[in-house]
Amino acid sequence: MAPAGLSHGHWLQLCAPAKIIVPCCLALFVALVTCEGTAAEDKKAEETEIEPKESQNVEKRGIYGSIGDYGHDFGHHHEHHEHIKTVTIEKKIPVPYTVEKHVPYTVEKKVPYEVKYDIPQPYTVEKKVPFTVKEYVKYPVHVPAPYTVEKKVPYEVPVDKPYEVKVHVPQPYTVEKKVPYEVKVHVPVPYTVEKKVPYEVKYEVPVPKPYTVIKKVPYEVKVPVDKPYKVEVEKPYPVEVKKPYPVVVEKKVPYEVKVPVDKPYKVEVEKPYPVEVKVPVPSPYIVEKKVPYTVEKPVPYEVKVPVDKPFPVYKEIKVPYIKEKPYPVKVPVHVPVHVHKEEHHHDHSFEHHDFH
Repeated sequence: MAPAGLSHGHWLQLCAPAKIIVPCCLALFVALVTCEGTAAEDKKAEETEIEPKESQNVEKRGIYGSIGDYGHDFGHHHEHHEHIKTVTIEKKIPVPYTVEKHVPYTVEKKVPYEVKYDIPQPYTVEKKVPFTVKEYVKYPVHVPAPYTVEKKVPYEVPVDKPYEVKVHVPQPYTVEKKVPYEVKVHVPVPYTVEKKVPYEVKYEVPVPKPYTVIKKVPYEVKVPVDKPYKVEVEKPYPVEVKKPYPVVVEKKVPYEVKVPVDKPYKVEVEKPYPVEVKVPVPSPYIVEKKVPYTVEKPVPYEVKVPVDKPFPVYKEIKVPYIKEKPYPVKVPVHVPVHVHKEEHHHDHSFEHHDFH
């Protein structure tokens, strides 16, 4: 049966490698078992062949040794030397060794490349300016109880009556007024303006002719190398394999233990009882969603108003003036005085005209 989420054809494709691998593993296991059986039989055969040969050699050595001793007693010219043949059997035993297998794998290499991105001109540069932030820390303060409370009560302060203070002011007094006026500065027309114009300055550098040019030419450097030397290779060596040994394992066997009980006693068992569970009923609720919006912030900027010509502004300034008040003046008045004179007839007409 294919698992959920996979089609039958895809499942067969995944299982095909497993069907091939399982028979291969079984064949390897059978070959290893047969090799181990043949190796054990060969070892037993070698031991049985070496033991009789060693016994024969020992016996021969004993005979020749006795004769040699006998001949030694009568003379040195009867000595015999026999070469003993030894048979060595070399058998190769497979020893596991590490085989390095070259497995290709992908190596990611970082290649720097230019990334072009648009930078607005001019662009804003944010500069971090450190500033102090006042942080209020609350800490306990011991307040004695009861404590005194000072209350300010308004009260009247006796002050003398205001009196007149006479200040001498000269009449009339001078008022200084700053009147702007044009200051003429003599400027020659036309006048010279100095302007710096860059220009090329040629400098002659003395160069020897012909001059030497150093060129790097590659050439072969022969390094003397000694003859090939021997490299020691580690040979396989026998490794002791610890064989399993019998271990006594204590197995616990359950058995019934009879506990004497006087009388059967009642055991209270909790019975199920109905419990009211409040199931929340879904109801519509308000969800606040933050919607970004633009806030217009008034930014003060300079507004230039074109003015034709400077015009005079007249301002009314109050100037004190002297007011004449009428006052009495004694003027001398002529009072007529009567003088009695003798009257004559011939002067009567004259006097009459004078008084009129």
